Amino acid sequence: MLRKIEYLIPAALEAVDAVLVAKYGRDKIPAGYQSAVSGFGTTLLQMGLLPTLAVYTDKDSGAGIERDQLLKALLRIVKHKDSRFPEEKKARIPDQMGAVLKEVAKREFPQQELKEHLLQAAVAFKLAIRTYNTYKLKKP
Repeated sequence: MLRKIEYLIPAALEAVDAVLVAKYGRDKIPAGYQSAVSGFGTTLLQMGLLPTLAVYTDKDSGAGIERDQLLKALLRIVKHKDSRFPEEKKARIPDQMGAVLKEVAKREFPQQELKEHLLQAAVAFKLAIRTYNTYKLKKP
């Protein structure tokens, strides 16, 4: 599995820049994203894909961070040109967070494959955010 994640680290660094740095600024990314990505992986394994997406697309979760921004970054990693998620399936993932659950819930959507790629993206994100921003993450 580590070989599968190694190629995703550059994509994760780009996702951190594009989503979190763009939203919060380079020195103000909330530290909660480190633990939230761990929680994402655990939730995905225990609850499954659709319940996890339902939780992480909720903008008003009261979680201290914007979970939908984490999901946005993870989906950006999955859709990255270097990701091994098939191109025709990447095109089916909407860019709008509100439409993700609806699209993935369709019977013909490759849910198991997306679940595996999201788990890999979560590990790559966790490695990237720790090495990229360890000394800069904003403590609450």
